[in-house]
Amino acid sequence: MPDVPPAGERHPPREPSVDVTSSAPITSLQSTVRGLLSIVAPTTLVVGLLYYFGWARTSAEAHALGLDDSLFGYSSQDYILRSISSMYWPLLVGTMALLAGLLLHGVLTAWLGDEPDATHLRWARGLTVVCIVVAAALVVFGVLGSRDRHPTRFVSVGAPVALMVSIVVIAYGTHLLVRYGPGQGRGALATESKPFAPLAWSLVIVLLFLSMFWTVSHYAGVRGIDLAVQAEALVPRQPSVTIYSAHRLYLEPPVVETALPDDEAAYRYRYTGLKLLFLSGHNYFLRPSDPSDTRNIVLTESPDLRFEFSSR
Repeated sequence: MPDVPPAGERHPPREPSVDVTSSAPITSLQSTVRGLLSIVAPTTLVVGLLYYFGWARTSAEAHALGLDDSLFGYSSQDYILRSISSMYWPLLVGTMALLAGLLLHGVLTAWLGDEPDATHLRWARGLTVVCIVVAAALVVFGVLGSRDRHPTRFVSVGAPVALMVSIVVIAYGTHLLVRYGPGQGRGALATESKPFAPLAWSLVIVLLFLSMFWTVSHYAGVRGIDLAVQAEALVPRQPSVTIYSAHRLYLEPPVVETALPDDEAAYRYRYTGLKLLFLSGHNYFLRPSDPSDTRNIVLTESPDLRFEFSSR
């Protein structure tokens, strides 16, 4: 017969599992954010990011139109306001993906339980292999896409997104390996990796911040190019512009130049066949009425110029 412990005697408690990833991500996130904010003030950081994303969108839009953003004369506030549309969808999609990931993690953890049986362990370890394979494929796509000198819209945004997702998948695969691999969180792997868990999660969070910055900046550039294409498509429906000038401007056809006969007139030349592209600051950005002519004509407000606008 097996030995029965005397009444009142208790067996030593079972050694708890060493879950090195249960609270490390949250603690590391808090430490990383505190360290970052100790270097840069929160307001300065937010304003700097908004300014950069607004500049990225404006610069891409200007270059797609054959211009340079320095011609627009935008202020810092203008760039910040123009960044909002570039950040809305990345932030919305990113937040929804984060919530979906947390929900799936909660469902998976509840299904596996604290002491998974052999079947659940096989599923967990199979999922670890899947994470490794998916992460490797995403890294390959991200690296190749980032080296493409003439990427499509999908590759331009997809490459940084792939690298960002690969970081998450690798981190989660590591969590599954430590928690459900050999030893199930109580083996040598979990014990030896415990001291390095906070540092590892801090590095993961830094990489996520960098990849998010890269993703949003690429999306802002794609957004700027789309706006430039829309602006060019709307040129035929823009107001027509007639310019009266005191001096000859030498605008080439299809712009029509007419010399006015009155020598005493304040304006000696008239120019027609122009469309208003947009107005920025004190500069008028004009295009010829012919859609095939993509020249940009930039004129600055002056007493020597008079602008007339019409719907046709």
